[in-house]
Amino acid sequence: MSPELEEPHQGAISGVKKRNNGAKSEKFVRGIDGLKGIAILGVTLYHLFPTVGSGGFLGVSLFFLLSGYLLAFTTNLQWKQHTYSVGRYFVRRAQRLFIPLILMVTVVLGLCYAIVPETLAGIRSEIISIFLGYNNWWQIAQNADYFTRLVNTSPFTHMWFMGVELQYIMVWPFLFWTYRILTKQWGYKLGLVWIGLLTVGTSMIMPLTYSEGMDVSRFYYGTDTRVFALLLGAVLGLHRSEKKKYRKSTAQGNVMGAIWLTLATIATGIGYFYLDGQSPLTYTLWMTAYTVLFAFMVWLVERPSTPLGTLVDVPILKWLGKHSYGLFLWQYPIIYLFEQNGIIDYFESSIGYYIVLVLTIILVSVWSEAVTGWCLRQTTLRDYIAILRSYFIKVVSVVAALCVLLGIYALATVPSEKQQDVNDLQLRLTRNAASQAAENAKEVDLTSVDDPKGMIHMAAIGDSVMLGSSHAMRKDFAGIQIDAKVSRYVGAGLDVAKQFDAQNLLGDVVLVGLGTNGPITGYYEDKTKAFVDYLGSERQIFWVNNYAPGVQWIDENNEYLKQLAEEHPNIHIIDWASMAAKHRDWLGDDGIHPNDTGVKEYSKFIHDEMKKELLKIEADSKSKKHKKR
Repeated sequence: MSPELEEPHQGAISGVKKRNNGAKSEKFVRGIDGLKGIAILGVTLYHLFPTVGSGGFLGVSLFFLLSGYLLAFTTNLQWKQHTYSVGRYFVRRAQRLFIPLILMVTVVLGLCYAIVPETLAGIRSEIISIFLGYNNWWQIAQNADYFTRLVNTSPFTHMWFMGVELQYIMVWPFLFWTYRILTKQWGYKLGLVWIGLLTVGTSMIMPLTYSEGMDVSRFYYGTDTRVFALLLGAVLGLHRSEKKKYRKSTAQGNVMGAIWLTLATIATGIGYFYLDGQSPLTYTLWMTAYTVLFAFMVWLVERPSTPLGTLVDVPILKWLGKHSYGLFLWQYPIIYLFEQNGIIDYFESSIGYYIVLVLTIILVSVWSEAVTGWCLRQTTLRDYIAILRSYFIKVVSVVAALCVLLGIYALATVPSEKQQDVNDLQLRLTRNAASQAAENAKEVDLTSVDDPKGMIHMAAIGDSVMLGSSHAMRKDFAGIQIDAKVSRYVGAGLDVAKQFDAQNLLGDVVLVGLGTNGPITGYYEDKTKAFVDYLGSERQIFWVNNYAPGVQWIDENNEYLKQLAEEHPNIHIIDWASMAAKHRDWLGDDGIHPNDTGVKEYSKFIHDEMKKELLKIEADSKSKKHKKR
């Protein structure tokens, strides 16, 4: 996904000859494009179907490994050919990296400005972090605080990868310099030992420092925890560039290599579908183990004496690999824009929606790469002026050009109101949380209440959406007992229910507002079932579904809740998601938490839905009793 993954092994090593069999000069490292294709498939699977391809993020580790490999390989070959210089190194990296990056960012900003301008408030600091190469640390800082973690859903969330890449690219010339010094004095093997020791040392950071319950974003995004894959790739790349001879392959060796490569590919597929990004084992074992597995796969395919690279370079994987940088840059923003605008609602079949989505990603990626390639071929000011007069109009559509201009304008003019909105939300939640216990203990006047009996002194269990609206709910629900908490996940509902039950406050009707803060299926499904089982089949459960555009697990959670209600007649879904989608003006800038008007509407909507359903249940119960008589 870095510029190293697009073209460095083609041409850059064109002078390297096969040392052991006298064949023609080798133009590329066979198998690398195919492995890049496998990597982008995992990342795409994770972005499109995060619950199905829950471990697709492993593709990023494979990309890091390949990036480290190719950067080390090409750098060392250029050194040997006396064409390497630090200045040329940085210029080439900047050209290959920043032209498509600038194009993507400005076009996406322009589209957001034209379609969903509210998503751009407060985005300037994020854009700065992308171009200055510290976006991964910026995201870690955001994720450390709940309010910015949940509200700042962004089309550029995937740019943490670029932060790690840029930081490594900046440091690599120094690492390579130390490698060359050691190699000159004592031979390349000692240089490899030096890089290898760094690799082993950094490989221990994640598993030794992570413990269950810690914020996984620190380990997933951290440069120190991810640089292991880049360094391991560097060891392989330097070794390949120094290798003078390879043993001639045998038929038996090729068969065994193919078997091992097949098994490794199958293991990769299993990881893509079954690895859990929230599991402690992912960070204490599997992330490191799979990186080593990927290194083994590279070692199998890179050797010029075997045909294994050709086996991996099947046409579809090779094409995906060649275009992996563009595909990576564009896929997440396009998915984000499709979700923000509810494009799926225009399709009768989800299959048609995903076909259009994937085709859009592919077409925009190919267009972006064509523009980048053309720009790199221009060398004078006259060439760039010619772009404006002719070729630019032919290559870049009018819509894209307008988007670029809009994006630049948006970046210069977007307000910083989102942070103010976050501060207001935090103040409301803090105030409501501090007064929650006291409000629960207050005596209320029930003389004028005409709600069904079950709604009086009712227990309510929720997350920050309910907490932010709790003041309004106390006016609509007589004597309601609310236990709502910021960042509460679904699985925590069971403990809260037990605490209510111990105080004899659970009642015959329970209101639940959970599901915004994490996926249910594959993560908290067992705890959710235990929660429902504890509440029992005799108690009426009203579950408020979730609305949080851009949060990947929301649709799956709402679908799960719908199925849960179908399986349990006493569970009733209050469709806040549909109501909020129709009234976005009720929501704050984050598009999730109700604003001052929204909290009243949220409470009223829930109250009216519950009352209507409970009156219906009472009427049905009286009718059944009358029939028995």
